[in-house]
Amino acid sequence: MIRDRLRRWTLGGSPGLPAQDADPSQVRLYTAPWILPGNSSPIRDGAVVMQVESGEVLAVGPRDDVVTAWNGVMRAELDGLLMPGLVNANARLELSALTRATVPRGIGLGRWLRKIAEMRAETDRLDDDSREAQIRTAVQASLHLGTAAVGEITHSLRPVPAMGREGMYGVVFHELKSARRMAKALAAAAVQKAGVIPWPDGIRYRLAPEGLRSTAKSALKELASIAVEAGAETVVMRAGSHDDWDLRRMGETAARQFFDLLHERMLLIHPLGGGRLVAEQAASTGAPVVLCPRSDLHVSGDIPPLVSYLESGCNIALGTDSLPSSRDMSVLQEAAELHASYPEVPSMVLLRAATAGGAEALGLETMGALAPGRSPGLLHVNSQGATPNDPCGWMLRAGQPDLSWLVRAAPPPLAQAA
Repeated sequence: MIRDRLRRWTLGGSPGLPAQDADPSQVRLYTAPWILPGNSSPIRDGAVVMQVESGEVLAVGPRDDVVTAWNGVMRAELDGLLMPGLVNANARLELSALTRATVPRGIGLGRWLRKIAEMRAETDRLDDDSREAQIRTAVQASLHLGTAAVGEITHSLRPVPAMGREGMYGVVFHELKSARRMAKALAAAAVQKAGVIPWPDGIRYRLAPEGLRSTAKSALKELASIAVEAGAETVVMRAGSHDDWDLRRMGETAARQFFDLLHERMLLIHPLGGGRLVAEQAASTGAPVVLCPRSDLHVSGDIPPLVSYLESGCNIALGTDSLPSSRDMSVLQEAAELHASYPEVPSMVLLRAATAGGAEALGLETMGALAPGRSPGLLHVNSQGATPNDPCGWMLRAGQPDLSWLVRAAPPPLAQAA
């Protein structure tokens, strides 16, 4: 049943037409046994044409069609798979100094948050250079694991300079620590943002509530209004436990008020509970759902209800959350965890969640897919000489695949990155 409901993509691709002003010396044509576009079905014996300097995809499709259309440009014949850069829709690079070894497994969200607060206080005593070095190492590790863009949730904005220096793009969600006193929280956030000079290209700034429990409903509604008025694609609502989603305890009126806040610009992160009611409401409003299965397993021992969200028609994205709850910052390993738990879900659906799904959730129109006009970066996956019949499934069962960048992602246009 799931396979029937989730067949949304068609085979093949668009070979595109050679751009009239394309400098042939800056154009590369890459061929491989498999192209995984991210937003459509895998292409066997495919090809991708990239503008190297800008990182723009010029064409993608079956090898023979693309080679014929782009005859004369420099070509690289590769084994393995080609795919776009990954999108981590819920990163916590700010907590990079903390590790899973210091946070016990299965202690529940409340105790986990208290432990993180204690550890954060310790790391806050580090000097600025040490803190930035740890964050920069995490950014570099994320890039090494194939991540092109992130949704970074932060109290301090400390990850922003490191992201800018390393060429990591995406959206920074600035959590308001005391969103019950909205005016004071907004003023403090503005002061923090003004301290990041210069603000890096390719990184959007968005305000976000700290969580459902800690944020008054009136403040959530005000943040939602601010996002809409500013033209922002997303703000964040964290719901990391069944208690956060206990609609019976909230009461029908409160639950409806919460549902009234949902819209296509609001991410639902860690939605473990709530069941099909929340899934259907998220689908009807277009609110993206961000799943972090390894973090959920470490903190609460639960796995997200993937099938409920898919069958309801939700847009699914993936995130790693922080190093205190995940082994590493690999988005592919999040997909692999869901693949192991839900083998009935097509592997292509999970790959989409790790690429195009994350880009859509964050509103990054140029990321997440190998499609003409986008600049998502181009990854080569070494298949060790094998040509799998199910490339998406093979990659999710291969452990951490051998990835390398052929072309790095380009920053989103300035209008998107402000």
